[in-house]
Amino acid sequence: MRPTRSAVPLAAAAAAVALLVSGCGGGDDGDGKSGKIDGAEDAGKKSPSAESSSPGEKDAAGDFRTSDIELPDDVKLVFDWKQPSDPDKAAALDGAADYMRAMLHGSVKQNPKDPVLAKHVVPLQTAQEFATAVIKSDVESGVTATGKERYYREHVGDVTGGKLIEVAFCVDQSEIFDRKIKSGKVLRTEENDSSYMRYTLVMQGPGKGDSLWRARTFEFEGKAVKQCKG
Repeated sequence: MRPTRSAVPLAAAAAAVALLVSGCGGGDDGDGKSGKIDGAEDAGKKSPSAESSSPGEKDAAGDFRTSDIELPDDVKLVFDWKQPSDPDKAAALDGAADYMRAMLHGSVKQNPKDPVLAKHVVPLQTAQEFATAVIKSDVESGVTATGKERYYREHVGDVTGGKLIEVAFCVDQSEIFDRKIKSGKVLRTEENDSSYMRYTLVMQGPGKGDSLWRARTFEFEGKAVKQCKG
């Protein structure tokens, strides 16, 4: 039986990124191996569900519930997150949501160099490498996504030097599946331990004349049942 949607390419991409980081040092934003920021503190709590909204819907700036990234009607992203009151934390969480949307957008477009993804990552860092590897795997397999993916149990750290914020969250892929591009066949699977993952992103604040928080580093934990199930 094929594992849950993206379980194989996610694990392979994570392994490739780990190798890249161990060989290159992972940048200058803290512990390069894990992608975590020293002193980052958890600030999120479990919260009401918020589905990804349509472009143009009126919401406050830095609101993860809305985005201009368009995805097909058969793909639904549910962000079960609480909107932070701190504007930097809100913007970082919004950027993390758009990173997840952008990764799926690249898969839908079958383009590892998707300009939408490029807009939401820091170039030549592990978040870009990871997303690119996942999209390449989908392209090689001739699949994209269909169904519902849920993000929940978020933790948003405090701003550190260089305007970096750690954002961690659980991912439930039990209701999202691979769909063959040519035939349209949906490769359905049963819920299993691989359905649950834990992502940790380091979001980098906007530069001069910019407003986006972009994904810089990435850490992936598979079969995160203890943290994410129940």
